[in-house]
Amino acid sequence: MYLYHIASLTKFVLGLAIIVITYTSINVYEDPVIGIGLAMLGIFIAAWGASFYLFLALQRFFRDLPKDRLIKESYKLSLLFGIYVLINALFLLLGYRSKFL
Repeated sequence: MYLYHIASLTKFVLGLAIIVITYTSINVYEDPVIGIGLAMLGIFIAAWGASFYLFLALQRFFRDLPKDRLIKESYKLSLLFGIYVLINALFLLLGYRSKFL
């Protein structure tokens, strides 16, 4: 079960590294597509990795299941949350707004 923890921590660190490298070495004014694309990729990977620990803590607090099942479900939920973050970032970049905004 430690494989899920290692994979999530690796994804979080990789996502932060992509964001830092994009921020420090790519000029967004000269190449906006690459800069925005890499930043969104880094945000997606970092959100996917970090949300695993958030969902794991929440499920431990609210649910009474075996530890291995909680870890597996948290890993699946973290992927869905990463996709959710990516879709929302795309909507913001493309200019789609909801009725409430």
